[in-house]
Amino acid sequence: MIVALAAMTLLTFTQVVLRYVFGTGFVWSLEATTYLFAWLVLIGMSYGVRTQAHIAVDLVTSRLPPPAARGVALVALVCALAYCALMIYGSWVFVDRLIALGNDARDIPLPRWLLTAVMPFGFALLAARLLQGAREIVR
Repeated sequence: MIVALAAMTLLTFTQVVLRYVFGTGFVWSLEATTYLFAWLVLIGMSYGVRTQAHIAVDLVTSRLPPPAARGVALVALVCALAYCALMIYGSWVFVDRLIALGNDARDIPLPRWLLTAVMPFGFALLAARLLQGAREIVR
């Protein structure tokens, strides 16, 4: 995540300097920044679950008795895991179709499937972190 953020920042800064100081720029910078941001977000989701950095609204669950609060948390985790399963499947189908089509990215000389393969990977990481959270709740 640090590498993606640093690369995005450096690339954007370089692009701004090239455009406004020298009147030129990289054609591929916007697309590269977009893909880097996608990688950052999709990998960052699982990191946010691991470090408990996501926003949690516990107004109701904090007033419930502990067994009921655990039940609500497990239901929420099951819903999140179902969402991850749908996204893993849908993104896998998307990446598989990109492989079959053989499309390259618009401005980057790489296959588009390679740049979007982070989607099933990121949601699989998120599902793994959610399963770890469920294990902690059950304990």
